[in-house]
Amino acid sequence: ISSGSLDELIQRFRRGDRRALSRLITLLDNGTPPERIFECLGAIGLSTGESRSEGNKGGALKVGLTGSMGVGKSTLAGALIRHIRQQKEQTVALVACDPQSRLTGGAMLGDRIRVDSEDEDDTLPGTFIRSVSTRGAEGGISASAGPIARLLEAFGFGVVLLETIGVGQDQAAVRQAVDVLVLVTAPGSGDAVQWQKAGLIEYADVIAVNQADRPGANAVLADVRDELAIGTTSGAGAIAAEPNREAVKVSARTGEGIAELWRAVQHVGQRRADQQRGG
Repeated sequence: ISSGSLDELIQRFRRGDRRALSRLITLLDNGTPPERIFECLGAIGLSTGESRSEGNKGGALKVGLTGSMGVGKSTLAGALIRHIRQQKEQTVALVACDPQSRLTGGAMLGDRIRVDSEDEDDTLPGTFIRSVSTRGAEGGISASAGPIARLLEAFGFGVVLLETIGVGQDQAAVRQAVDVLVLVTAPGSGDAVQWQKAGLIEYADVIAVNQADRPGANAVLADVRDELAIGTTSGAGAIAAEPNREAVKVSARTGEGIAELWRAVQHVGQRRADQQRGG
């Protein structure tokens, strides 16, 4: 893209033009160096940490949703979006990552379909949803996901959700792109806690046991809370007890526990913000 065209996009972005936002996201996703775009934003006095969202005084709260395939991350993302907007305190954007086919190079980008299908009003004011392909990147998110989250923050969204693809226990690249990481698990998804002991559970700030209306949810919640209380002793993967981390039982389908989950996320986000100011 030429410098003149990029400058025009940046000016439209500054005025709150969502088409310009979408075009800049596409540029990032197609490999435009993030530094080029963020230097242009800085030149007009707009950067991450200076978000213009309603009720947002100090930048966006960036929240990662991760977990294995089939635990309901996309449906949970939709439930969180609806809850946040119903509070009318923050605008919210979602970046949903989908895997790229190793055979065709394509991606279904189905996470947006699942999020929208759960919402009777997918044009809810103050929301923005974008699916991106991982393009073969390791770690559960696309290489562009972090810069896209920063761009959404600069546009003015108060909350940015970043949803990974279904991941294994050591795929935690999302940790570096967010302020708060939510690990989503569910009953019936194999050994829901054991496989994550020396992996994602070490990085997560909040654990959400989704599908609370299914049998076995209470047992999974108890296992998770025991794990957080006693830690593990698996050699190099050992983790200490984490009394400050929370496990919450939720149902994205019925809405059970969504408010409690959001309070837990906000609590961690506030604690991180206080630590940064103190540091």
